[in-house]
Amino acid sequence: MQTYKSLYFIGAIVLPLLLLSCNGQSNETEQALTEYRDYISEFEQDSLSETELRALQQSENDSTAWATEKKNLQEVYDRRRDRLEKSMDNLSPEQRDEADQLEQRYNNALEKREQTYKDASHRYKLRHQLLGMEIQEDDMSDVTVENIGETYQRFVSELGKDAEKYEERDWNLVEGWWNALNSRYRAVEGELQTATKKTVQEAQQKYREIHAKTGVPQPEDEA
Repeated sequence: MQTYKSLYFIGAIVLPLLLLSCNGQSNETEQALTEYRDYISEFEQDSLSETELRALQQSENDSTAWATEKKNLQEVYDRRRDRLEKSMDNLSPEQRDEADQLEQRYNNALEKREQTYKDASHRYKLRHQLLGMEIQEDDMSDVTVENIGETYQRFVSELGKDAEKYEERDWNLVEGWWNALNSRYRAVEGELQTATKKTVQEAQQKYREIHAKTGVPQPEDEA
């Protein structure tokens, strides 16, 4: 009888502890999965802002700028994933399937962000090549009475070098900047000297000639 009571007493103590331990592991597993799920959802919704893209592109080490950014993003992700991996044995089959799906969603979002950066980098580099300056505003207000003539000259000169290599997406960008430049010209035309106006008009004619050789439809706002 004494032995039975002892076993009963031990069981009464150990069983709640085991249940408490299991509950603790379950709660920790649920929390790790929830935090992992929330992180992936936030990462999918987040995107590089124009400011971040510009800063990356203007980096002195532009060739490694994205690699550094990607490395930092991956380190944050790995910390989240590692915590979940420690609880992987406690996940149900359904939870493991969800974890795998979340990992794929992260990889897809990271790939999309990388492509966004590459597109922006290409856009900034092409614009800088054509205009020879950093343009902060879409209205080309950075182009002034003093530099508008040389800006036009550079634009058509650089355009002529690679025009036939441009893809459709490049021409869409080029035409947008050209139209914006022409709008800027009209805005300051009254302040320009005759010689500068002549320079601009010659550049506009050169642009039409370059454009015609490519076979790309002529933009509506060409002058």
